[in-house]
Amino acid sequence: MTDPAYFERMYARSDDPWGFDDHFYERRKRELTVAALPRARFGSALELGSSTGALTEQLLARVDRIHCVELHPRGVEIARRRLVADSERVRFEVADLSTWTPAETYDLVVASEVLYYLDAEPLARVLGWIRDQHASGATVVAVDWRHPVAEHRWSGDEIHRRLTEVLSAASGGYRDTDVTIEIFEPAGVESVAVRDGLAPSAHDTRPGGPES
Repeated sequence: MTDPAYFERMYARSDDPWGFDDHFYERRKRELTVAALPRARFGSALELGSSTGALTEQLLARVDRIHCVELHPRGVEIARRRLVADSERVRFEVADLSTWTPAETYDLVVASEVLYYLDAEPLARVLGWIRDQHASGATVVAVDWRHPVAEHRWSGDEIHRRLTEVLSAASGGYRDTDVTIEIFEPAGVESVAVRDGLAPSAHDTRPGGPES
């Protein structure tokens, strides 16, 4: 795990230590992430490394309830203030992902710019239970910065390579020079257009599909 002193320094510096509210990159990244969600609504979500709650706030427009797991108590404190109006829909937990394991299953698992802080063994363990969540029906969303950062144990591209090894192929997402966003839906789930009746199902053998 990245030295906890790094996070202490960041939170001592500011209530918005990574500029989540100030930078256009951050606002755009959140909007792209939420727009890429393949369902209009999810019942339950798990957000890993929720920090100050900036992404949580936008996820709440598409999720009934969210369980937020964050390493630093200061991040949770700031997030609680931000999300006070939605407090009944958000559960916060201060925990180290290196040793933490979920006790329930979720419809959506979001890991935004967090997995590359983990050392090799904890990362393998976390990827293992993410795989189990996915196998139980969870959609997994991974978002990662692509530029080098001294405190990161892995590059963002390596994290996505590792995710592809343990999950089904990404069903959608977005990538540019700065960020990769990938959506991993459970195996066998059909596309948004198919589910909306706008495109033929791969399982529909009628000529012309569902509108014939």
